[in-house]
Amino acid sequence: MNELLSLIGNVGFPIAVSIYLLIRVENKLGDLAWAIGELREAIITLPHDKYWPKAHSQSSY
Repeated sequence: MNELLSLIGNVGFPIAVSIYLLIRVENKLGDLAWAIGELREAIITLPHDKYWPKAHSQSSY
């Protein structure tokens, strides 16, 4: 019985911390995905003639 309690004491805390951190990272990844989507929309709506003049067409890349 003491061995089982010792095992839970030694392994339980790292497992709990890992689960907590995974949940936090998952939330942050969701926020990051949303921000990337917003950035994509902002880039799409930029006036292309102002930022990418015709002298730098795609064929020159």
